[in-house]
Amino acid sequence: MFFTEKSIISAFRVSLPVLMGYTTMGMAFGILMVTDTQFGPLWVLLLSITQESGSLQFAAVGMMKQLMPLAETALMSLLINIRYSVYGLSLIEPFKKCGWRRFYMIGALTDETYALLVQDERPADVKREDFMFLVAIFNHLYWIVGTLAGALAGKMLKCDMRGVDFAMTALFLVIMTDQLREKKNRVPAVIGFICTLVSLLIFGENRMLPPAMLAMIFILIFIRNTPLLKELKKESYNE
Repeated sequence: MFFTEKSIISAFRVSLPVLMGYTTMGMAFGILMVTDTQFGPLWVLLLSITQESGSLQFAAVGMMKQLMPLAETALMSLLINIRYSVYGLSLIEPFKKCGWRRFYMIGALTDETYALLVQDERPADVKREDFMFLVAIFNHLYWIVGTLAGALAGKMLKCDMRGVDFAMTALFLVIMTDQLREKKNRVPAVIGFICTLVSLLIFGENRMLPPAMLAMIFILIFIRNTPLLKELKKESYNE
């Protein structure tokens, strides 16, 4: 299997914004992993190669520290990554055309990779299958390099690493703040806040996430076709 120079350059060019984000966030995860758990750089490398999900890998640090039971770990992993199944529905036909490469691309699908694949900013003479595969590979490599660099830095540097674990939280706060500018996103945000608060009060800090996320999913599914949400979506689109 060979790729043209143009396909490689085009995929690399569109993936450059991801390069900046994945290397920095990956370093934060790598540092956190080796400083907060007993796992070294080789385990960080293995984890990043076999599964690519920043939010889940950050959550995995807490799971390992708490020695979370396997069943609860599996449930948390499913709830955190369930959005990828929705992404995959819109890529079934394009992935079918990729042949055996689709098996890798399914595992390498992330929020940022999905956005680039859907935008499809490639030259007209570059095959979409090659472009999609190369984008997935580049993004995966960025994450691997970032996490490994962070793990090695965390092992070598003996300075105070407190605050690194807030990196993913800060990222999601920025995303949420931007999303809340649209009216249609405010009701889900309020529901998420209430579910999280109630779950914290009932189950405590170490067991709050699974019930909170389950409650959010069921409530949002139940109210998705209510007049209130339909009206908010209509107003948002009109703006």
